[in-house]
Amino acid sequence: MLRTMLFVLGLVLVLVFITARPPGDHRPPADVAATAAQATASGLTASVPSLPEGWKPSTTRFGPDAAEGLPTFHVGYLDPAGAYGGISVTQATTPGWVEGVAGEAAVADGTRDLAGRTWDVWTNADTRGITLVSDPATNPTADVTGPAVAVTSRGDDAALQTLAQAAVASVGTPAAQG
Repeated sequence: MLRTMLFVLGLVLVLVFITARPPGDHRPPADVAATAAQATASGLTASVPSLPEGWKPSTTRFGPDAAEGLPTFHVGYLDPAGAYGGISVTQATTPGWVEGVAGEAAVADGTRDLAGRTWDVWTNADTRGITLVSDPATNPTADVTGPAVAVTSRGDDAALQTLAQAAVASVGTPAAQG
């Protein structure tokens, strides 16, 4: 019985050493420029957002959103404090698209003027996130044209403001400049 236990323990240790990985981030880097170029080639105004040092892109995608099938460019980031933030761009919003970006549990929480746009504010208690949605087609602001933009942050208000400013600055800038 002791021999069997030692044999099983040996097998377990071999498996642990084979599958052990050094600490650190093992995800491949998100290729934001390539995804922005793909979105731009399809006719959507999208480019690489310029964020301060410390922001790390974690995900990027372009394709139909899950709720409505609207072509959407999305970039997810980790802010310097490690909190999630994201930027989503589409031609125009629908209630289903907003729900998909902000989350099903999100509730409307007024409006906010930031980065030259008026944003609808959505608060999600489940994710502890705030999403700002600006769609010039449904919420016109003087001299604002272009695609709809949403920014989401689970970080502090400064992170949300940084994302909004970067998102607005990136709309209309060719992807090659990113």
